[in-house]
Amino acid sequence: MAESYKPMDAFDSMTESTFIIKPKTKTKTNTNTNSKSDLAADGGYLTLLQGQEPVESMQLRKRLFAQLWQPLEEELFTIEKQVNNIGITEVCDFVDSSYGEIERREQGQVARPFAEVSAAVTFAGINTGDHGKLFQSLQDQLLERGHHVALLESQYCNTLPNLQRSLLEQMFNSIYADTDAGPSAFGGTKTVTYDLGLLQLWWANAACSGKKAVVVLQDFEGFAPTVVDDFIRIVGGYCDAVPIVLVLGLATSYECVHQSLTKASISMLNVERFNLQRSKQCIDTAIHRLFVQGRAPLCFGAEAYKSLLDQFLLYSFSIAGFVKKLKYAAMDFFYAQPLSVLASMLAPNAAVSACPVRLNSDQVELIRMQRSVQRFLERRATENGGNAYVRQALSDDDFFQDTVLLQMARALVMYRRSYCLGIDAIVEIQSMAPEAMQKPVRTLHYYGVGQQFDDCTHWKTLLAVVRRMKTSEMTLLLQKLCRLVDGAADVDWDLVADGTHIHELIQGAAELLANPDGSAIPDVLDNSEPKKRTRTRTEMEHRPFLLFDKGASDAQLNALEKCCEAVEAMLRACLISYHDVALNEVFYYRHS
Repeated sequence: MAESYKPMDAFDSMTESTFIIKPKTKTKTNTNTNSKSDLAADGGYLTLLQGQEPVESMQLRKRLFAQLWQPLEEELFTIEKQVNNIGITEVCDFVDSSYGEIERREQGQVARPFAEVSAAVTFAGINTGDHGKLFQSLQDQLLERGHHVALLESQYCNTLPNLQRSLLEQMFNSIYADTDAGPSAFGGTKTVTYDLGLLQLWWANAACSGKKAVVVLQDFEGFAPTVVDDFIRIVGGYCDAVPIVLVLGLATSYECVHQSLTKASISMLNVERFNLQRSKQCIDTAIHRLFVQGRAPLCFGAEAYKSLLDQFLLYSFSIAGFVKKLKYAAMDFFYAQPLSVLASMLAPNAAVSACPVRLNSDQVELIRMQRSVQRFLERRATENGGNAYVRQALSDDDFFQDTVLLQMARALVMYRRSYCLGIDAIVEIQSMAPEAMQKPVRTLHYYGVGQQFDDCTHWKTLLAVVRRMKTSEMTLLLQKLCRLVDGAADVDWDLVADGTHIHELIQGAAELLANPDGSAIPDVLDNSEPKKRTRTRTEMEHRPFLLFDKGASDAQLNALEKCCEAVEAMLRACLISYHDVALNEVFYYRHS
């Protein structure tokens, strides 16, 4: 055993029996870079359908995203600016009208024996990510009105000297922008850079009569309470000579001011409250323009739309976050949906044009596989000569793309126009209902995309309101509906609502109500004889307006009943589910 043992020397190794097999290096072939690799490297667009998608379709998807998203983003920002300008204008008007005592003293009138600091407490909401843009818009409008503005943030004003130094720097920059005076105009005296006495000196020499010095504390909760408390007391000593207006931006509640400041400081403020948080109004306007009016080619399905609303209402409450989610959905649509090229067929002016690129057999077959397309062809098969039409649509790709696809796209556009008419009609009916029954547009759109007409409780509630209207109320409602229908004169009702012509329906109901004895009942309504006035319980449930118009004749009550049927037929025809429309799998986003 001792002989078999061999000690290790310096030349032995534990790994002398191991080896490494290196993979074969692939020789790089000098191939010319094609457009596919260029698009994959620039923008992340790849060919879909397992690489069978034409390069032209991939390029079209990239162009469509660039062409369609930028106008939508600009429109969203415009909507946000318009809605926010309502509250911003109120704050600017308050700044203009503040410190009337100084102006009266300049005119020789008697001023009050004490001076108060004008303060605007603005509630900007919990969407702190949007506060920067909001207060920047406020600063821009104040500057346009000739005031001098200092926008202060808590991260740069942790102490009182830093707060005053930042205030003076911004004020002096604002004053020097309007005058030729600089620091040298006041001599070479060495002064403390955080003394508000400098502001009083410069204010008197800069001829700022009629202007205000506005100090905006953007995130009031972030400032130290002692710093703000001392600053208010210092400002109170100078506001008799310099009209300083404080704007406190809150993200939580108005009680934060009372909790942070002492009673002595609060007593020095002349406070008015303003609401700058109008996120709900902004979202309602955006949803109505993009989804209800159909300005965006991509709409949201029920699940995705509910997720979008929940993220906004329950978590962020941020307009910027809402825009980002819309952009992510648009990117997912144009990056990963091979049929997104069909968005080129839908124009903002409700026109339909042919797809600019020819679809290959794989793309056409993918369209045929959609369940809504199959239902569309099944309905056409029941018409006269429909079997030949369906047979050619399933066998001839050119006929499908040139004829069938255009018909389905036009039907989709007409459905969106009729859906917008239905939602607008619901808004008009709500305006005549009690406040407890009124819902915002975002909720109405959720009902429209998430439920069938017969399953929606809110639609039934509003129809009950219509059935309880008096003759004068019904006349006013029909006038409003006639104006809405006249605005949708371009809708081809043969493509939607099972051929029910809404324009003739509403016009006929209005004429019948105006002249119940002489006008003919529209053909779309029940042409039955007027019912005798009864008082049974069953009759009260179906004709509750008998309780109100006790002096009306049987012909007038019959006209009211026919008008109720006309309004219900209109809503039922316009508010059908998008699941019944061809190509809804493509243009109604489903991923949440």
